[in-house]
Amino acid sequence: MVIREGGFKFEQISDGWKVFKGRNFLGTIHTAYETSGRHCFFLGCDSRSEPRTYRGKVNAAKALLSIAQTKREVGKRAKPEMLIIVAWDFKPATV
Repeated sequence: MVIREGGFKFEQISDGWKVFKGRNFLGTIHTAYETSGRHCFFLGCDSRSEPRTYRGKVNAAKALLSIAQTKREVGKRAKPEMLIIVAWDFKPATV
């Protein structure tokens, strides 16, 4: 199943969704539930024991887009300090 929403394309997989912006694959999001029972999503790249949750596929996709923009801005040869500085510039508006 393919859904287009908020400028993103979502392809359903067995345990969540693949997220695309145009033809670029951004990553995966997985379905979860908050402690209140509310339906939410977390990023496939978040391997913490309690990953950050996002309410709505589009919000999770925006987080993946921020990560992709940060990776593109920093490049492969950057120092960890530079990654933190650029990540701060791209931080989600909800923080």
